[in-house]
Amino acid sequence: MKNKIISFTNVPELSTKLLAENIEDSSTGLMQIFMADVDKETIKTIQQYLQKNFPQTHIIGTTTDGIINQGEVLFGDAQHLLVYTAFEKTKLQSLFIEAETSLKSSYLLGQKIAQKLVVEDTKLLLAFSDGLYTNGEEFVEGISDVAKDVILSGGMAADNGLLEKTYIFDKNNISDNGAVCVAMNSEVLSIATNYTFDWEPIGKKLRVTKAIQNRVYEIEGMSAIDVYAKYMGPEIAERLPQIGIEFPLILERDGIVIGRAVTAKYSDGSLGFAGNIKEGEYVRFGVGAIDEILNNSHYQLQKLLNKTSYKPEAVFVYSCMARRRFLQEHVLDELKPLEHLGPTSGFFTYGEFFHFSNANQLLNETMTVLFLSENQDELDASFETIDQDSLEYNIRANHVIARLANTVSSELEELNKNLEQRIEENAELILQQVYYDKLTGLPNRLSLIKRLEESLGETIFLINIDDFTTINDFYGHEVGDRVLQKLAKILQDLAGYLEGEVYKLPSDEYALIINIAHERSKIETIMKHIIAHIAKEEFEIDGNLAHVSVSMAAAYINERRTGLANADMTLKMAKKSGQQYMIFDEDLQLSKQYEQNIQIANSIKSAIKDDRIIPYYQPIFSIKTGEIEKYEALVRLVKEDGSVLTPYSFLSVSEKIKLYPKITEIMIEKTFNFFYKRACSFSINLAFSDILNDRTRNLLFSKIVEYDIAKQLTIEILETQEFERNEIITQFIRDVYSYGAKIAIDDFGSGFANFKHMTTIESDYMKIDGSLIRDIVEDENDRLVVETIVSFAKKLGKKTIAEFVHSKEVYDMVKAMEVDFVQGYYLAKPTPTICQE
Repeated sequence: MKNKIISFTNVPELSTKLLAENIEDSSTGLMQIFMADVDKETIKTIQQYLQKNFPQTHIIGTTTDGIINQGEVLFGDAQHLLVYTAFEKTKLQSLFIEAETSLKSSYLLGQKIAQKLVVEDTKLLLAFSDGLYTNGEEFVEGISDVAKDVILSGGMAADNGLLEKTYIFDKNNISDNGAVCVAMNSEVLSIATNYTFDWEPIGKKLRVTKAIQNRVYEIEGMSAIDVYAKYMGPEIAERLPQIGIEFPLILERDGIVIGRAVTAKYSDGSLGFAGNIKEGEYVRFGVGAIDEILNNSHYQLQKLLNKTSYKPEAVFVYSCMARRRFLQEHVLDELKPLEHLGPTSGFFTYGEFFHFSNANQLLNETMTVLFLSENQDELDASFETIDQDSLEYNIRANHVIARLANTVSSELEELNKNLEQRIEENAELILQQVYYDKLTGLPNRLSLIKRLEESLGETIFLINIDDFTTINDFYGHEVGDRVLQKLAKILQDLAGYLEGEVYKLPSDEYALIINIAHERSKIETIMKHIIAHIAKEEFEIDGNLAHVSVSMAAAYINERRTGLANADMTLKMAKKSGQQYMIFDEDLQLSKQYEQNIQIANSIKSAIKDDRIIPYYQPIFSIKTGEIEKYEALVRLVKEDGSVLTPYSFLSVSEKIKLYPKITEIMIEKTFNFFYKRACSFSINLAFSDILNDRTRNLLFSKIVEYDIAKQLTIEILETQEFERNEIITQFIRDVYSYGAKIAIDDFGSGFANFKHMTTIESDYMKIDGSLIRDIVEDENDRLVVETIVSFAKKLGKKTIAEFVHSKEVYDMVKAMEVDFVQGYYLAKPTPTICQE
């Protein structure tokens, strides 16, 4: 291996120096180019020269925040650096990829690089990505998921701290959003890497309360910018992101202390970081001290040498811009121990790539070092460390502040230890407050949960006061509290008699655990006894006589520890059905229904996140012509395994978890986008809740204008009992007509049918509910209702549409009744495309 380092200011100088060094074009040659400035035209000029003179050589280049050149640090001028490495026993393969425009573009970028470059004998991936658009953490994760055992090194491009535009390039391409990478494939290539991170975490740990990937919105409930202003000062917050890289957030993952530097500031108070920070992670602010940084970096370099088998033929350094800016002239002291090892070069980055424990990491604030060798020359293990006492530091305010902050942090930690000791001394009082209900003195829900861990085989009873809200509202909360206290005393007495334990749960609920066999007759006897005993008690409080009755549920405390949940579900069912008591039984299928609801809720959330809510289109045919009149857009959810759910499986759950409006918005956007390019009519469905929702209404009308699609559009409104509030419906319909779209009343006859609606609600179509059409051949009553709807609609000048036409017999019958339009599986099923395509 041969390694040559060439500094230059322009192409003629570069050409002269390359000739002087006898550097020839070769497919086993690698050129790393580190640019001192961010001038795109300069880069293109260099590319043109290299295209012509080095067509086989692999070239990867980047803009920087400074260049490392054999013990020198160059920045702020036009001195660029070309590092040429000629390999003898290593094959090279390089790749340039422009990033896609999607949420997962950075991950996909890393994944594609690894998929295209990594082969069986790949030892190293040396990669440069842009420094502002690519999410560095997603990028390295994409590489890891394909090739976790391959060492990754390199870093993210910089632009001299401006945070405006960074570039990466090869000899043919240049981009401000992408990556360039070279794979080194060899059986003999020796590689050693290490890193040093020396920013000291200060202050208390702060919890990240809202974050999406590398954008942090809130820390401890405050906006990210406000947190910086509070702890670091408004002047620092104002100068973000330019100064933020010197004051990173520090966290720990997988045994590695990681810094995350600010790279973007947003108007909503959020901050963008060079790598991801997850919700729930704890972070601290970081500051540095020069002596500690230098000591630790020398220690880490010595460790790297100790584990290196052979003398390095090339030494590459990819170091964070923050180190150069913080250490200033002392950055040379950090690099000095590398001088006697071999030619050393590299650049200052906006993020460093590092491989540790079979995984790639994005680091900030670090210096990473890469040793390469193809020979087996022994390494002189001696290492010249720096005598810290010999260094003459220029005392700066930020260094003093760093030392002061660390000292204060240590004192605060000591203070916290003292506080923890005092807490331990008051543990009994704290336990009383945590595990007992203040009003009744009974053990609370937390106590119950602990007790359940050791109650296998026993029975849990839940007791709930009927209409307790009425007692509070009628007599006042003070009387309500006295009722809770008295009932607690009654239950304590009963628990003593039954050899059980009583607990106070939130609101007006109590729990009782009794060690009895789970026999229905015995449990029923106990429940009847408790209910009757409470009913006989007089709740006379300050001359006020309150009648108190209770509802109860019981469940077996099983090995799955679902006793409390089962009892709670059973109590809800008992109250809903008006029964005084109910005993949990597996036949009730309550838990399975809850589990299914949770699964569907999770499916909805992930489908929205991953863009798997899609429209299907079912044609509506004209009876008269037999041609397609229009299409109805029907929502579908595509599961992760590719199976497709119909709305009957998930829409009701989406309403309960407040995601129904989001699904409506997705359907509006996707359906309008699909049909505005196609010359055919279509309809979408809106529920009454959609019409009430200001956001949904505004989105609908704005999209009608944006896509200029009103003439093609029919809005189907579900006919429900809310139609009685027809002033809301009437105003919405007026608005729809003012834009030029049509109205259909959907599911007419589904249970809320009111022929008055046909006369008072303006519409173009009446869609007859499928429950009437489905059995129309066999059910004479259904036929009569449909005939009446069709006749009435004709007199009002409205068209009729029959849904659920599933057979020829049904089709022939509705045709004979002179229904205008039909749709159903007999004619065509819903599909992701339209019939013409």
